[in-house]
Amino acid sequence: MTSTGKKWTGRILAGLLGVICLLCFQGIQAEEVEKGRIPAEHLQKTCKKLPWGILVWDNEEAIEKMNSGTGILWVDTRPVELFSSGTVRDAVCIPYNQTGKDGNELTQKTLLSALTSKNMSKDNTTIAFFCQGPECHRSYNATLAAVAQWGFAPEHVIWFRDGYPNLFSAVKADTKLKRKAKKYLCDNAIKQL
Repeated sequence: MTSTGKKWTGRILAGLLGVICLLCFQGIQAEEVEKGRIPAEHLQKTCKKLPWGILVWDNEEAIEKMNSGTGILWVDTRPVELFSSGTVRDAVCIPYNQTGKDGNELTQKTLLSALTSKNMSKDNTTIAFFCQGPECHRSYNATLAAVAQWGFAPEHVIWFRDGYPNLFSAVKADTKLKRKAKKYLCDNAIKQL
């Protein structure tokens, strides 16, 4: 091998080692949180990516994606009672709290089943997790579990930070959005507008 080839091989190996170290470091720093314990920096509107590599959407991004008709699996991690009173259009309800807590229905198996039921694939579908709003830990924790425990690619996992109640309020307050409410909200929610 020439000296130029050795230099490139060394650079490639060093780059790969750096990526591996970065992923390991991120994995160590990321952990599920208790209710009300999401780090303040992750609640800032300027935070658009979490340490484990997933994107953060607020209403603007979510509405834009809903308008585009892009295939997204919307996963409502709230309890069934809240889901039944109103949710995002075409969302599935798979409650989640924290790993090992009672009431969790969200697992790798139930998430894959939800994808299959919507004729979607793990490898090319965006999965947007949401709950009661920015300080609700349920969807935040679900994004981490999906990436760190169940092997979903970070580029396919979204934390819809604003959550359902804020989306509902935004649609209710904006005449243009209200006219297109069927794109954003389930039928039960539309009845409440």
